[in-house]
Amino acid sequence: MGMRKSENFTKEQWVEVFKEAGFSDDDMHRWHIAFEKLYPAVHQEFLEHIKVPENEIEKIREWSKS
Repeated sequence: MGMRKSENFTKEQWVEVFKEAGFSDDDMHRWHIAFEKLYPAVHQEFLEHIKVPENEIEKIREWSKS
């Protein structure tokens, strides 16, 4: 499952959409936990696609596993 180049949403835009949909920080954390658990490789690809810095990706994926 690859990300298409026309889908150039940034991290900030995704956070904005989630907040507009009523997601709290805890809800977004649970979303990452589920994504990491079900599709770890796609989670990595998604984070890279939205241009999250590598050191932040490592942190997100680490706390998503705990």
